Amino acid sequence: MPSKLIAVSISHHSVPVEYREMVALAPDEIRGLLKHLKDTFTDESLVISTCNRSEIYVRPTNDVITSEFLIDLLLESKNVPLQDRELLRSRFDRLSYCDAILHLFEVISGIDSQILGDQQIFAQVKDSFRLAEEVGACGTFMTKLAHVAFRVAKRVRNETTITNGAGTISYAAVEFARKVYDDLRGKTALVIGAGETAELTASYLSERHIGTIIIANRTIMNADELANKIRISSEKSVSIRSISLEQIPDVMSGVDIVVSSTGSPDLVIKKNDIELALQKRSEPNPLVFLDIAVPRDIDPLIGKLPNVFLKDIDDLADIIDKNSSKKKEEIPKIKSIISQESENFLDLFSKLEVGPTIAELRKQFEHIRLEELDRNRSKLTEKEYEFFDEMTRKMFNRLLHTPTVMLKEPRTSKDDLQARIEIVRSLFALDIENKNPKPSQNDL
Repeated sequence: MPSKLIAVSISHHSVPVEYREMVALAPDEIRGLLKHLKDTFTDESLVISTCNRSEIYVRPTNDVITSEFLIDLLLESKNVPLQDRELLRSRFDRLSYCDAILHLFEVISGIDSQILGDQQIFAQVKDSFRLAEEVGACGTFMTKLAHVAFRVAKRVRNETTITNGAGTISYAAVEFARKVYDDLRGKTALVIGAGETAELTASYLSERHIGTIIIANRTIMNADELANKIRISSEKSVSIRSISLEQIPDVMSGVDIVVSSTGSPDLVIKKNDIELALQKRSEPNPLVFLDIAVPRDIDPLIGKLPNVFLKDIDDLADIIDKNSSKKKEEIPKIKSIISQESENFLDLFSKLEVGPTIAELRKQFEHIRLEELDRNRSKLTEKEYEFFDEMTRKMFNRLLHTPTVMLKEPRTSKDDLQARIEIVRSLFALDIENKNPKPSQNDL
């Protein structure tokens, strides 16, 4: 019988950003992959893709759906170059059932992020479940798992201090800019993108009294909307305006800081454009590029230009807020929460499966008993039939007593009950559609 849940994950723990971007998935790609899995291979699935990780969780319908299968499916769907596939395969984590559940809870709690206590990860995982629900990839199991995962995140926020203070890659980007420019007043920042990360970046820049914020986005309407939102919440001394991506070369010569966080699969800022901008700059100030997108938005070669600082998301992950040591002290408490919630989930879901498993097992035995009685009825008197009916009923009840008790016993380990259920269902072929085939002539 296939595992109840398997997962594969590649993250900042195992590969740098230049490899993570090879398997990063945009929302439309996630929808396509989920639909492909649902229509072809699995009952339920979940795909998470953030700047830190790409992960696939599935409930397989058969033993063909393995971790290796899912890894190859992801690499194929992203057309990863053949020369990089072997390395990437070796860097994936392969998780099964209980470990997969624990990992998901660690992800949503923020203790598995590059920046401890990442404040954006809850919304990102929630969006992942929403996408799975949109395409019909969330059944009973994934829906219940989502509810428990959200409860983990809520308890972590309410019962610990790990999310207190700044804990986003946007914050790290702005803090690096402040290391280059002690005073941001009078400086101009170009924020590329109009999503949540860009909004956080613009807010942090405004709080640090940046002189001017220019928001650039492919859809100018979204750039205008974000500019207005920041304008309302920012100090009046901050000048804010919006432009399209095509206008970036026109403003680059007057920009001091660039923070980019789009979802573009292609480079947004190229080396040639920056070389021209550097020639036009009237001030000798350094130009700071902070690329917090996956895939990356800014050509890595820009970092080789004179008087230019370029940092990507991995570089910025080392810039941690002042409460980092205090946040680390919260990890044991968070792991305790995760352990409690995962145990409760496994108990609940396993017990939900115990009843149907026992019912299916008894139904299968009763079917065989009645079939044999019916086949031999013509050879028996009414009294004999009643005798054998009662005898076989008692016999089958005794035979079923041990597996029934075994399934109802309290678990001695976190996945012991699930293992028992799977053994019983496998031994008695309860998951085979044609459970009760007609006996062949050789059986008579």
